[in-house]
Amino acid sequence: MAVGRLSGAWVRQVLAEVYPDGVVRRALLDHFAALLVSKRSSRGAKGRLARRLYGTLLKLQRRGLIHQEDGVVRSLAVAAKARGKVPPLLSVPLERLLFKAMLAEDGQGDGHTATTLRDARRTFLAEAIAAGWTTEAAATVLGITAAQAGQVLEGW
Repeated sequence: MAVGRLSGAWVRQVLAEVYPDGVVRRALLDHFAALLVSKRSSRGAKGRLARRLYGTLLKLQRRGLIHQEDGVVRSLAVAAKARGKVPPLLSVPLERLLFKAMLAEDGQGDGHTATTLRDARRTFLAEAIAAGWTTEAAATVLGITAAQAGQVLEGW
């Protein structure tokens, strides 16, 4: 599998040419999996591809080149620069929790219930806030609004 070739430029090109109106993140993963994962690929190849794709999408979102909300990825024509605000860096544990939340949102991984999604989001938000992030920054990285993040954290 040639996951190393999954670059931000290629992802942006696919979003602009194939999905100009936006695409569900799971469908984007399936698109790249059809191109990069063959029958001869080792087990877990699609999961490794998902990890690489989600990381690339996060980098593009930080640069203001794409927008992710509720699992839908949209390409932005012009980069939206944050005015003097630099998004916090993801530590390795937070990156893992974000990956689990995205998998739960896409209906992959262990369990496909709304409870699993809520728990994964809650865990990521709680750990991010404990690490010094604002609720708004954590919600933006997760692809939900600050109000939705407040609702997720409310029952905890």
